[in-house]
This record gives sequence, C-alpha cells and structure tokens, in this order.
Amino acid sequence: MMASSELQKRKQEEYEMQLFGFHSRAVYATLENMVGESIQSMIEKLHAAIEKLFKLNSEKREILRSNQKHLTKAFRKGAQPHLKSIENTVNKYIAIPRNVLLEEDKCQRIQYDDTEFESIKQRLENLQQRAKRATILNAILKEELAVLEQLPIPEENVNRMYNTIESDLRSSDINEALFQLVDDYKQFSTVLFGSTQLTEKIKYNTVNNLQCGDFDSSIL
Repeated sequence: MMASSELQKRKQEEYEMQLFGFHSRAVYATLENMVGESIQSMIEKLHAAIEKLFKLNSEKREILRSNQKHLTKAFRKGAQPHLKSIENTVNKYIAIPRNVLLEEDKCQRIQYDDTEFESIKQRLENLQQRAKRATILNAILKEELAVLEQLPIPEENVNRMYNTIESDLRSSDINEALFQLVDDYKQFSTVLFGSTQLTEKIKYNTVNNLQCGDFDSSIL
C-alpha cells in the first residue's frame, strides 16, 4: 500500500514538474530546511549569549552544549505540527488536481481497456493493409496510364467516331419506323382477335387462336 502511494505521489510530482518546473515535495523540503536552520540559528545565538553573560567554566559550558542539543530536538519536535500544516498548504497550491490535463496530455483524456485497445489495434492494421493495397493499385494505374500515353489514338479516328455517333443521334428515321411498327401491330391484332383481350398465351401462341376472315389490307 505504501509503495503504491509513493508511486502515485511520484507520478503527481512528475506532472507538476512538467507544468511548473518544480514539484511540491521540493518546495516543502526547502521550507522544512528553512525552519530547521532558523531553529538551529536561534539556539546557537542563545547558547552564545548565555555563555558570554555568565562567563561559564569548561564544565558548565559542556553542560550548556548538551542542553543545546536537547533544546534543538525539542524545538524540531514542536515544529512538526506546523510543518505538517506547511506541507498541506504546499500541496493545496502546487499540486495539480486530478481533473486537470496539460495540453500535451489531452490526447489521453479517453482511456481504453485491453479489449478496446486490441480492437483499435486491429482496425489500425486493417487500415494499413488497405492503404498498402491502394498504393499498389495507384502504382499499377500509373503504369497503365504511361502505356496508354505511349500509344495515342489518332485524332482523325476520334473525330470520325464522333461524327458517326452524332449523325446517328440526329437521324429520326429509326424512331419514326418504330412508332409506325407499333401502330401497325395494334391494328393487325385488332383485325385478327377483335375485342378479345390479348393475353400472353395468345400473343406467343397465335397459330392456335388464328381466325381467318376478310379484311381490308389497305389499312396496313
């Protein structure tokens, strides 16, 4: 549990380092050293003042020096609650909230599990294969185009084909002949079958239903 907490703390510090150029642990360590140095300096000045004021002999100076060490430890211990408050304040103002992403990390906004990652990986491989096939096809088409450019169709052949198609489109004889053929068929079927409904059987088996009679051939 402690190892996991320390790992998470280091990740946060790395993120702070990217944003600020320093992290919260370094700031707190600096402030802690400043407090320790202040305590040490104060006690040393107190020791020097007592020694000078009372003109202590060597034995008493040794006792005073021993008391100085105990006093330093006592002050450091008494400063611990205040140091904890300082640490919390540092974390409050320097630590980056979990919901904040740096600009370069916004691509990690969406996280994927192993299954989703494998699916995306497979899709990427498929796209790469399609891109590879498209590249090959493009190369083949370029080769074919180069061959066609080496074998140009004569302009006179193109013009002749165009004129032929255009003249056929302008001709109305074919359309008129088709319309006339349809009209003739309708009249002929009326003479043969009268008002009988023309079924598919009659249409394609006309011999069995043929009824001879006199009619004016001029109507054809």
